[in-house]
Amino acid sequence: MANFAERLDHALSKRGYTGAQVAAALTTAGIPITRAYVSQLRTGKQTNPTLQVLQALASYLQVSVGWLLGEDYLESGAMQDLQLRAAAIGASASGLSEGSLDLLRDVVDLARRAEGLPARAAVTDLPDAARLSDEARAVLAERLRGLRVSARMSPADVEFALGRGVAAVSAIEEGKLTPAPATVARLLTLYGVTSAHLREHLMTLARGEREPSWYDAADVSPPAATAYALEERASVIRTYQSQVVPPLLQTEAYARAAIQVAGLATPGLTSVDEAVRVLMTRQALLTRPDAPVFWTVVDESALLRAIAGPEVQLAQLDQLIQHAKRPNVSLHIAPLVDPAYMPRTGPFTLWRFAEPYEPDLACAHWIESDELIADTASIEVFHQAFAKLSVITTTRDETLDLLHVHRKRLDP
Repeated sequence: MANFAERLDHALSKRGYTGAQVAAALTTAGIPITRAYVSQLRTGKQTNPTLQVLQALASYLQVSVGWLLGEDYLESGAMQDLQLRAAAIGASASGLSEGSLDLLRDVVDLARRAEGLPARAAVTDLPDAARLSDEARAVLAERLRGLRVSARMSPADVEFALGRGVAAVSAIEEGKLTPAPATVARLLTLYGVTSAHLREHLMTLARGEREPSWYDAADVSPPAATAYALEERASVIRTYQSQVVPPLLQTEAYARAAIQVAGLATPGLTSVDEAVRVLMTRQALLTRPDAPVFWTVVDESALLRAIAGPEVQLAQLDQLIQHAKRPNVSLHIAPLVDPAYMPRTGPFTLWRFAEPYEPDLACAHWIESDELIADTASIEVFHQAFAKLSVITTTRDETLDLLHVHRKRLDP
């Protein structure tokens, strides 16, 4: 197993782990080994670790099995599968005599030269890898478990699909082992997670680039969490609402009535109380020091629709009047009588981000869930619809006047 001891020693030194720490972590994860055994592997006195131990060491050190066995990197897809098969060949060489090992090394060198590959690589430096906090590891574990269950796969199914020793699924999902980012990427692919934004939302957590936030809670589905994270990062939010007051402007009582009327549209939420709590948490972004510009067009029918009692409706109108006076809120109303334009779509939201290189995104609010839209042509259609709406809506002053008219209607 050429270079294994040298690479293991280098990785342990780079990460700052002791043999005792590694032994304790792997034993906790259900792979019992001793500090002495780690020391023997590190010094080359032991050369026959099982694939399970190899995988666990790679996961804990945030490197690939292939790298531990001498490869410079571990690619995804077919190349990764080939390297894992090579790792299995390396492990199967344990127990051979020194003469047989020398012969095997010569055969490998001959095969590498025949395929135009460089000689077996020396130790290369490891990229810095963030260590996940206990909270981040627990959240990632819960997310991966939920995605596996949604994909209707058992831990055994996953390990069979990826190859034995690639991922200690149970240990990862119990938060006992931190999976390498490459492993997380392969798991997401296996679970059918194709959305680039959803993948990146989870990968930033796996790479230790962020700490969990409120939207990473177990009762918020991964797609909804991704949408809320994007919403919080947006510098400009444009939204059109045709049925009810925009959620970010709703009072708690009105929100409860709106959720009860529409049903729990967000997967993962099991009660109206949970849905209201999530919405109230989302609204905090409008009062932050760095609050985004919130530009909303509301169909006048939403103000007439009595989804709750007069007291709730009045309180909601009062809150809209206060929001309409905020410098970062631009509230406009599409007239009910003789409108010059009515979009064929339902409610939608557009997000613009401060980073100049980051394109706009759209979110269509469907019956049972929200759909993120990243296609440039489709987003342009939503922009055009919002621009047409903006032309025919009330001005800022007209909005305040109309809100007072509807308030007087309810409380003459």
